[in-house]
Amino acid sequence: MDQLDKSLLKELIILLKKSDTTAFNKVYALYRAKIHRFAWRFVRCDESAAELTQLVFVHLWKYKDSINEEKDFNAYLLTITKNLVYKEFQRKAKLAAYQLSHDKAEPDYDPIGSVMNFKDYTNLAAKAIDDLPPQTKKVFKLSRDEGASYESIAEQLNISKNTVHSHIAKSLSHIRAYFKIHTPETVLAIFISLNLF
Repeated sequence: MDQLDKSLLKELIILLKKSDTTAFNKVYALYRAKIHRFAWRFVRCDESAAELTQLVFVHLWKYKDSINEEKDFNAYLLTITKNLVYKEFQRKAKLAAYQLSHDKAEPDYDPIGSVMNFKDYTNLAAKAIDDLPPQTKKVFKLSRDEGASYESIAEQLNISKNTVHSHIAKSLSHIRAYFKIHTPETVLAIFISLNLF
């Protein structure tokens, strides 16, 4: 996505808040691909990423009155995306837990709810990320929080694409290990199978 001049973006947002569909279509055209890439990093599925992208823009239109044109619009959209991704993970985790409990013929057993709720897992993930070495954490956050590509991260940090890849692999390995220590293996398996990491 080409960077849009801040003043032009502000004008677009003001028009969007006034229900201007042309402004909305321009925002959609500017941000659709970035939101799709960002969502895909979590769900690893084009169809799910496309659905989440549509939901982000539905949410944007529905709550357009609450947009603050003085704040970082890119961060605002990525926050909406993350929240919708987390809701989708929560829905899938509940479904997986339900299926698992029925497969084991233990209808009252909820392997996720009995140990931690979804918010606890996201807090645990945040702690695992905070434990990463500074450069690795910076690379991981640029990739996951800002949706930056490996090429973009390599350019920003003046490192090679292979080094970026190595940092991401190290991050994921560390987070998985952290979860293994702090959570039951059955729950960890569910979260890995849902591509949370």
